[in-house]
Amino acid sequence: MTTVTNGDAPEQAPLPPDLRELGEIIRAYSAAAAELQQSHQLLQAQVKELSGELHRKNLELSETVTQVSSLKNYLASIIESSADGIVAIDLDRRVMAWNPAANLLRDIEPALPENPEGVFILDAMPGKCRDLALMLMRSLSEEIEIAGVEKRFPDAGGHTRSLSVSASPVRSVSDGGVNTIGAVQTFSDLTRLRELEDRVNRQDRLAALGEMAAGVAHEIRNPLGGIELYASSLGRRFAAGSPEAATCRKIIAAASSLNRIVTDMLTFTRGRAPRLRPSRIMQVVSPALDMAARELQERGIESRVEVEEPERQFLLDPEQLSQAALNVVLNAAQAMAEKGNLTVSAGTKVRDGREILVLAFADDGPGIPDDAKDKIFNPFFTLRRDGTGLGLAIVHKIVGDHGGEVTVSDNRPRGAVVAFELPVG
Repeated sequence: MTTVTNGDAPEQAPLPPDLRELGEIIRAYSAAAAELQQSHQLLQAQVKELSGELHRKNLELSETVTQVSSLKNYLASIIESSADGIVAIDLDRRVMAWNPAANLLRDIEPALPENPEGVFILDAMPGKCRDLALMLMRSLSEEIEIAGVEKRFPDAGGHTRSLSVSASPVRSVSDGGVNTIGAVQTFSDLTRLRELEDRVNRQDRLAALGEMAAGVAHEIRNPLGGIELYASSLGRRFAAGSPEAATCRKIIAAASSLNRIVTDMLTFTRGRAPRLRPSRIMQVVSPALDMAARELQERGIESRVEVEEPERQFLLDPEQLSQAALNVVLNAAQAMAEKGNLTVSAGTKVRDGREILVLAFADDGPGIPDDAKDKIFNPFFTLRRDGTGLGLAIVHKIVGDHGGEVTVSDNRPRGAVVAFELPVG
């Protein structure tokens, strides 16, 4: 019950203890809710900031991954495009990289696996390439660099391949230091360079021999004419069937034979510049086979001609090249002795960006020993007892005067192939 006194406002009665406690709880809850709301807003701001930082980190990481991937692809492209062969192995001696240029080893060892990656290195490089595998393994195991070792291998075509080979360990730098993770081997093909060097050296030797031969031939030729003249004059003094007349004829024959050798020497040393003119290849081949026809027929040798473009004209001296072709044909016939086959072929190929005319003579005789292939074009070197060793030297000079070169290789399954490789144009 409320009591009013003297017109004053009514007094509020004190709250019960339970209500006061409830009010305190409500005020505490409101304060906690406000604080929680403030913490939530703060947390949201922090999350937003962390999300932005994470986004920036993701962008940086993505850019780094892109750069690493681009660099990896770039390095892979360099390895793939390298003119030098590159082979890499890991610590287990298994092939981790093998670029296209390394496939030149297939010309040396056809037994190489089709896909060498992942293959144990001794299995990836068997047979004639085993020394290369052992060099790579040594570089890895001893952690040494092996630089510029030249190795020569016979290839499937009977030619000699020269390779410059290097090997070195592959090292990785990390926080813990430098660790070896594999080894890499590189090799470059020096075959063409060595062929050119041999050609220059041969030309130098031939030039020196030519000067000497020219002097000797000149000194010999004059007395030879006198010997033939005196022997012929002496032979007329004896009866036709007498032993003395026969001896004179032998002297004349020997002098004539020696005179032919001297003439060949002079042809080799002096020669003449080729008179180049547009000519078909049969203008070279036909006269040579016609002049050798009797020799081929007597020995029972069959000849066959295969010309890719018989009507095409090339800039050459048909007379000189026909003489060179005749010498090769006669050499092949004498090598086969009796019965055999001779194939004369002509066609073009591209080498080092240039078109080359290839005129090849393939026989099925006994072939040419490997240790003689580099010598057969030297003057006076011969594999026949009755040979002078000047025929192929003249061939080499004529083809060289045309700006070409003569190559010798094995025929399959037997015999030899002598080829004139002449620049077109």
